[in-house]
Amino acid sequence: MTVVITLALTGFLVFLTLVVGVWRMMLAVMLLRPSGDQIFGWMIAHLNLPGPGAAINALVIVLAIIAVTHVPGVVLVAPILAWAGFLLAAAASLLHAADPAGGLRFFLTLLTYAAVFALPYALIQNRQAVAQCLTVALCSSLIPSIYALLEFAMAPGILTGEQRLQSTFSHPNIYAFYIVSIVTLILFMTCSTTVTLSKFVRRMMFVYAGYLLFLLLLTKTRSAWLAMLIVIAGYAIVVDRRWLLAMLSVPVALLIPGVSERMSELDSGTIDAGYETLNSFAWRQALWNATLGWMAANPPGLFGNGLSAYPSYVPLFFWRGEGQEDFGTHNAFLQIYFEMGVAGLTSFLLLVAAIAFKLIYRSRGDFAGSFVMLMMLVGYMVVYYSDNLLDYLQFQWLFWFMLGSVCASTRFAIYPSRARLVIS
Repeated sequence: MTVVITLALTGFLVFLTLVVGVWRMMLAVMLLRPSGDQIFGWMIAHLNLPGPGAAINALVIVLAIIAVTHVPGVVLVAPILAWAGFLLAAAASLLHAADPAGGLRFFLTLLTYAAVFALPYALIQNRQAVAQCLTVALCSSLIPSIYALLEFAMAPGILTGEQRLQSTFSHPNIYAFYIVSIVTLILFMTCSTTVTLSKFVRRMMFVYAGYLLFLLLLTKTRSAWLAMLIVIAGYAIVVDRRWLLAMLSVPVALLIPGVSERMSELDSGTIDAGYETLNSFAWRQALWNATLGWMAANPPGLFGNGLSAYPSYVPLFFWRGEGQEDFGTHNAFLQIYFEMGVAGLTSFLLLVAAIAFKLIYRSRGDFAGSFVMLMMLVGYMVVYYSDNLLDYLQFQWLFWFMLGSVCASTRFAIYPSRARLVIS
């Protein structure tokens, strides 16, 4: 029954796309999807109906196929070729996956990440289209930002206790990384030559960025704080030194009880001895050491142990993970190497390198904007070391949609006559 409903909803969305066009449907999906998790969860819990998430994922893949079909030359650009290599490595690892169904679901999730990158890359024809994509990405944060304020009003303990802000998202970490991307987008739009803003709009965006940074503190996601600090530090040193003064206020954040408690947690539970309770980072280190020790005797080889295989292997080498489901590596690089092997890790690093080189090439015409995007890429590569970022769909969609839109501004659709068919 679930499959039938999902297929029917996907069919309806595709039909709607034929009516409104791929361009408008893409923008609608990117605008509304970050606000959907709570609604989807309510539908599953109270109506016993499958959420539309799977249908929307399928729609995004279909949209990308249509776009690439009308602009076939886009598949020959370096970032798209790098995405193809990474997806091929992931598909190859499926051949010996311990959980074929779970592996296939994860592969389709990765495919949607590639799709939201390829869509703007194929469709954008001019600076106005770039600005429209980025504006939609920014506006997608409005509903979560309003909802977060209501959540904070209903649960003021978020400020002083252990509760964490998650807004419309399924987990505080996902919302935290989403906020980092939105703040980075604001910095890009206010300094890039690609987007033109009035002084009033620019000031209002900085005010909004300040509000988002406050919400970021309330998510209590330390790795997201680190990523944001990297982006803002780079921006302050290279683009606008006035932000150095703002950075002096960072210690003030420790006056918030919930934030100071979150930081103080790192001082206890640092030794992995017996049944000692570890803090989150020490626990991660113990997990990584156990994983690497097992992999030393059981190398993952060229194509790894299979997509989504890690949870089934954890009981073999990490006793602290016994009885837990959906157990992640909390290290995206280690996850890729374990599940996709040498081919997967190499292809992923090539993908990151292709994006970095594209941004460096773009910096000749827009140094400030390209540098901000590079800092975001650097920040997230650091965070990939300590979190399950590959599993955070809403964040990944925004991240890759932003990068696809910015990278596309270097080409403005080389094939305008055919791309127009898709945008209309």
